[in-house]
Amino acid sequence: MFDMIPFASSRSYAPSKIWDPFQEFFGTVAHAAATDIRETDQDFTIETELPGYDKSEIAVNVKEGVLTVKAQHNGQEETSDKGYIRRERTNATVERRFEVSGVDAAAITAQYTNGVLTLTLPKLPEVVPEQHQIQIQ
Repeated sequence: MFDMIPFASSRSYAPSKIWDPFQEFFGTVAHAAATDIRETDQDFTIETELPGYDKSEIAVNVKEGVLTVKAQHNGQEETSDKGYIRRERTNATVERRFEVSGVDAAAITAQYTNGVLTLTLPKLPEVVPEQHQIQIQ
């Protein structure tokens, strides 16, 4: 039976890495994106909020039964000639993972509109074991 299991990565806790609040505040920040998942008889729909990201900053891929949505934004742009006195932007990374073993990975579609990424994941047809009569001799 298929189960849609999300994996959020708000912080990366490697065994050898200690969480540094200053790095999170001033450096690259990883957040979990708010996500809604709907199911119909034919497919699953995943809607992930990614406001402020350009479509070119978003990557969606499937590897070994895991769908990964990753958005990476570099807020450190050259602003000296744009008239800004102060800009407060950080580098931000948003990443979500979903176990999608019961989905037709080749038929997944994606659409990004008004800061919401919508993925449609068609379900694989349910495999019903073939039944046949066995002759007794």
